[in-house]
Amino acid sequence: MNVYIEVTYFMNAILILLCFEILSFLLNIQITIKKLCLYVFTYNISIVFLFVDLFTGFLLVYDFILTFFYFRRLIYIYYPVYLFIYFSILSFVQWLLPSSIIFQGVLLIEECQFSYLFVIALIVIIISYFYVYLSRQRIHHQSVKVCLQGKIYEGFIDNGNQVTYRGSPVIFLNREIVGNYSVIDQIWIETASQQERIDLILLSDITIHNQKLHNVYAGIISSSQYDCILNQQLMGGLL
Repeated sequence: MNVYIEVTYFMNAILILLCFEILSFLLNIQITIKKLCLYVFTYNISIVFLFVDLFTGFLLVYDFILTFFYFRRLIYIYYPVYLFIYFSILSFVQWLLPSSIIFQGVLLIEECQFSYLFVIALIVIIISYFYVYLSRQRIHHQSVKVCLQGKIYEGFIDNGNQVTYRGSPVIFLNREIVGNYSVIDQIWIETASQQERIDLILLSDITIHNQKLHNVYAGIISSSQYDCILNQQLMGGLL
């Protein structure tokens, strides 16, 4: 069996790129072009290990380590979803290309024919559709209902909120709606004009967009246009 390494590498890069584009829409996360290229490059390096005599399933372990490195505590969401998307696309492409095989999670292409180029072009078009068209239709700033302590408040999904605490996303609550609270720590945040040190609390439960979440970290802010500023990472799969 003659395998074209260049075609195999390029094809798998396209598949990984498509996986992360679909993942970004399924989990409602924003992935920049820079991070997208980084993910494709590092995940696609795994095909090099095909030429190293390692145990079966090593590529899955490698992907798990990468996913943990990039997403930390959210790995329980990202890794299963990524694998589901990846192997679904992989099986579909193998069905389209009868002379290709899947070996340890990598699509190996035996011949380079026009049909292969057509499939590659089709995948690129699909990626362009997801990235360009659907990105324009996406709601980046959206108000949702938040239920806290039996009361309904207005929550705002802020793409700029990238604050985390011990690997977990942090939301922000207006001090007026919290009342008395127990501080577990203090963190520094950067606003448009200055850096501010705020109190951090742990919410036992909070309902966001009709989904109940437990053990959510929340920072207390003194003034805000909204009652609650949400973290987009926390909203993965809730919209």
